[in-house]
Amino acid sequence: MPIFKLTNEGDNIENAFLMPAAKTNLELEKHLENWLENSPWAIAQEQLLIIGRQTSARTEDYGTIFPDLLGIDKDGNLVIVEMKKGRTPREVVAQLLEYAAWANDLSEDKIRDIAENYMISVGNDKSIEVLFMEIFETYEMPSLNQRLRLFVAAEEISPSVAKVSRFLRQEHGADINCVQFQVFQTESGEVLVNSECIVGLEDVVSSKRSVVTHRWSGEKPVKQVVWEAVQAFTNGDKNMIFSPKDIAQVILEKYPNFNKNTVGCQIISDCVNHTSRHHYPGGEDRYWWQEKGKYKLFDPSSNKQ
Repeated sequence: MPIFKLTNEGDNIENAFLMPAAKTNLELEKHLENWLENSPWAIAQEQLLIIGRQTSARTEDYGTIFPDLLGIDKDGNLVIVEMKKGRTPREVVAQLLEYAAWANDLSEDKIRDIAENYMISVGNDKSIEVLFMEIFETYEMPSLNQRLRLFVAAEEISPSVAKVSRFLRQEHGADINCVQFQVFQTESGEVLVNSECIVGLEDVVSSKRSVVTHRWSGEKPVKQVVWEAVQAFTNGDKNMIFSPKDIAQVILEKYPNFNKNTVGCQIISDCVNHTSRHHYPGGEDRYWWQEKGKYKLFDPSSNKQ
């Protein structure tokens, strides 16, 4: 799919025209790994905490393997990302499943060791708990490795790889995703990156007749549950400060099975001035970030960005 840059003279956007951006000859695999390590939300369109890059892993049959990126999501699930330059070869699925078999057996202690070694390598002295709570704006860390999420990132997802991945996802319950990344460059030198989800929008099912239970099975969307709890806690007072923990307590009184660790992320996604707002496309202007872990209702008449 071509990418265009909107070009116009002056301020008259109505008379603007579309200028195509040419695909670049950048070494996509090399650069993409750096870009996604620095901006992991672009992989799954949600924030991730990267805890490993080219992590050395031993297997009985294939010796040492090196998953490109290893991360965890807001629920503590392990995320494995394998990147390929150009068109994906057929064996990439087998390679990803090999990584999954290795990761499936990782204990929490081993995951923490991997994370600690990675943080040392990038010059970060914070613990995985501190980083998790900071990034996801929560007050506790969930159990790790409850589920695996697998991603193939490439310039072109071949039809055979997409077909096999979709089969594993829909027929065998493997949360496998294929994302296409293409890099373009305008005449002025601007670099544009386009991403397209080829596999991953379909439901993950455990069989043809049963669907895996989603994180939240209530009638209302998670975002709406959080919004109603905030309104109940503040009673509409735009000066009242609240934390994700306050809102989680309100929600759990009504919905005991609600995943309280998602509350912080939902608040951030609708927080006008939070630095991580751009990680959550489609957010609404509902909250105002006061300080770390503290929010209030957004008041457009007094809150200025």
